[in-house]
Amino acid sequence: MARHEKALLRVSQWLDLSRTERQEFVDTAQRISSRQEAAFSQYDEEYLEHLKQDVFTHEEVLSYLEEAGIGEDVVQDFSSGEIPFDEVYQSWNEIRYSVNEILDLTMLLKLVHSCSETLSQGIDSRYKFQKLVYLVNQELADQNRMDRDTTPYDHGKLEKTGFRYTYRMRSSGPFAKTLEEDKRRLYASNLIDEEVMAKVETPEINEENCRYRITLGRSGEVVMDRFASQLELLETEVLSDWEDTIDHVVLQFGHMTVEELHEYIMDLDPVKEAEERDLLLRGRRVTYDSEPWITISAGGEIGHV
Repeated sequence: MARHEKALLRVSQWLDLSRTERQEFVDTAQRISSRQEAAFSQYDEEYLEHLKQDVFTHEEVLSYLEEAGIGEDVVQDFSSGEIPFDEVYQSWNEIRYSVNEILDLTMLLKLVHSCSETLSQGIDSRYKFQKLVYLVNQELADQNRMDRDTTPYDHGKLEKTGFRYTYRMRSSGPFAKTLEEDKRRLYASNLIDEEVMAKVETPEINEENCRYRITLGRSGEVVMDRFASQLELLETEVLSDWEDTIDHVVLQFGHMTVEELHEYIMDLDPVKEAEERDLLLRGRRVTYDSEPWITISAGGEIGHV
């Protein structure tokens, strides 16, 4: 992910938009920005000035903000290029997660942490990130359990363990849109980091121009310093199975090249037999709208709202 997108994500958080609205706002702003001829090599004051003068003042952005119910005073700030970036920056130091949601996102950090510990390089592509999560859930779903609790009930105990991401068939194989959205949130809060590895594309639908390495960000390192050892000592069976499966998948598949992993994934029976957008694996069904919230600061401090 380009660093530019982080700026847009943080502004959308400051606007207190819903998850769907945040993504629509980012997509709209990116579309407008991509029409500009200027290229920004890094996230800096010049880019922020570009956002203020060329993107946030655009009629498409202003119309979207009005439709989203943003106050007239804020819309006027956008229109006049007077966005209070100091206030926006302050809000960038924390991101909110629901109590249930924090478990999934902590396990994502665990996955990145395990790859860093085992491979000494993090996860070397967005493609591998998507597929490792899929393989974790698929292995959990394939475990023989006495009491299945999902409907349809062909996905094991994913209501109680495993990531909540639902995978469908895409050109690159199994892909979960909500996983990509959560990766962006983790990146926006410095829990993970992404850097361009090479101008080489992978089969992944969101990694067509260059390959990205995913590692723990500064906040993610703090969180894992606190929780990694506790995850290894989990006494709850379903959570322990989840943690063990992550380690097993990383050991078995983490060392593979993208090409090797792609060949393996595309040869799996459910994938071979699937057509575009077919359901491959349904994750846990969890609703977060009414949850209490936890905040994680840029320094890894955890608070409650």
